[in-house]
Amino acid sequence: MGKKDRSLPRTAFVTLRDLPGTRVLFWVVDECPYCGERHMHVAGNLRTADPGESLGEYPAPCDPSRTYDLELPPKPKKKQGKEARRRERREGKRQELDE
Repeated sequence: MGKKDRSLPRTAFVTLRDLPGTRVLFWVVDECPYCGERHMHVAGNLRTADPGESLGEYPAPCDPSRTYDLELPPKPKKKQGKEARRRERREGKRQELDE
């Protein structure tokens, strides 16, 4: 096993926040993959900018020689509904009876 390639950017999950009293939006990295601290990156104007366009690769403020990739966190999986749970229970009972 070799060492990890340090030149590849790591993934940093972000949340979108606005600065109260202004029209400025920021992407907030709650935990930097390099130093573990919180960093902010300008996402644009509240009225005119599309914040999704400003996602991507940025230099880390703690160490500008390293970069990280700003991404939205993955969405949680949906829980199964009541009908799906009942269906699974019924199928499990059938399999026990078939054997």
